[in-house]
Amino acid sequence: MRTDTIRWLCALGLWFVAAGCVVDEGVLDGLPCGEEGQCLEGYTCVREPCGQGRMCSVCRKGASPADGGDGSDASDGGGDRTDAGPDGGDPASDAGDGACSGAAPPCKTLPDCQDQTPVCQNGAWTCAGGFEYPERSCDGVDNDCDGKTDNGIVCLFAGCGRAGFSDGQGSAACFDRPRGLAALGSGGAVLADRGNHAVRLLAPEGAVSVLAGTGAAGATDGPGAQAAFREPTAVAVDADGSILVADSQNDRIRRVAFDVGHTVSTVAGSAPGFKDGPAAEALFFGPQGVAADSAGIIYVADTENHCLRKIVSGTVSTLAGSCTHPGFKDGAAGEARFNRPTDLYLLASGRLLVSDESNHAIRSVSAEGQVQTVAGAGESGYLDGAMLQARFFKPAGLFEDPADSAYLVADSGNQRVRRIDTLVRTLMGSGQPGASDGPLLEATFRQPSGLCRLSGGKLLVSDTQNHAIRVVNP
Repeated sequence: MRTDTIRWLCALGLWFVAAGCVVDEGVLDGLPCGEEGQCLEGYTCVREPCGQGRMCSVCRKGASPADGGDGSDASDGGGDRTDAGPDGGDPASDAGDGACSGAAPPCKTLPDCQDQTPVCQNGAWTCAGGFEYPERSCDGVDNDCDGKTDNGIVCLFAGCGRAGFSDGQGSAACFDRPRGLAALGSGGAVLADRGNHAVRLLAPEGAVSVLAGTGAAGATDGPGAQAAFREPTAVAVDADGSILVADSQNDRIRRVAFDVGHTVSTVAGSAPGFKDGPAAEALFFGPQGVAADSAGIIYVADTENHCLRKIVSGTVSTLAGSCTHPGFKDGAAGEARFNRPTDLYLLASGRLLVSDESNHAIRSVSAEGQVQTVAGAGESGYLDGAMLQARFFKPAGLFEDPADSAYLVADSGNQRVRRIDTLVRTLMGSGQPGASDGPLLEATFRQPSGLCRLSGGKLLVSDTQNHAIRVVNP
């Protein structure tokens, strides 16, 4: 019986097992022969069918060579390989049948996850019974026998596949242009359901319910079931556990309490405009981002005013940017320029990370308002690589992953999620608009705009124009 994970290595045209691995004979039987017909001791290279009209050379225990001589695929004379392709190419090509190259991959039976031998068919290793290595299918099955289901791939978390407004489990729930996400200490998340003018709750396993809002646009405070919003775009958890909401088309910052009735109140703002001062008199213009620190300071991306604001003890002031004057410039608070800043994320360091949407850049802001560009160059596009040479297209939701010392960005216009550490890289998304699940770089999105990681490790993505929440399980 196998007692450890095997590692196949190839040297001098011969397959062998890495030191320290113990394998059963069934795993060895059927491996490809070396280029000159070599097999491990006790095994013989034989020719056998491996696809319609095709033959392959594989090692079999106790067999006699089917093609004479030493069991190699060479002819008995002349020195030319009888099975070389028409171009005289790879001598191990088995007469153009596309013999499998490289080490044989892991292969197991499902659902009991017992070892089996992969088969070479039409130039590719195949494993019977649905085994996948790595996992590719969102079907609730541990297809790669690692003890987890649907892990490391993009799957649907919730959403019915169309715009709508209904609660339920997973695909029974409907959203309308879901936007900002924030993780809750309870293990779930809260969502700004923009087109439904509501704030929704997401349980860790995909159950969806309404926290506040009726589904109709309005500007009413009061119990959550009667309160009204107008295109909320972002949510954040305040120091007291309540939910802050960027109510963009009401030009206000709202609060949803976690009391019995989920009471909604207005924190600041009343009409479109720009004005600092007492919260009840201050004005915002289309705010789309909100964040809060442990001291209760609230930060606002005042999107259409092209600046960042903060609310401290009931007073609104400008943190960074020249409000009403768009541009792209780093520097001190009043000198810096933004162009439609949208999403905010408060980093563990205390700095704010900002998606500067129309500058197609990620900016960082200190507590004093000093602004620095982290990634992007002020031009739209798609390019991985060095931070200030990388290109984004309308970046939106942000998330810090302290364990990996990385930031994640929902690059909405590029239909991708990007990762920033020492370089900018693509984490998920093929770049084509769509709603396909699967491996990270093959999955498709349609304007991904929000990100958060649940306490259990699940990474959620608001797939805005697919009216869905997608998930990558750890």
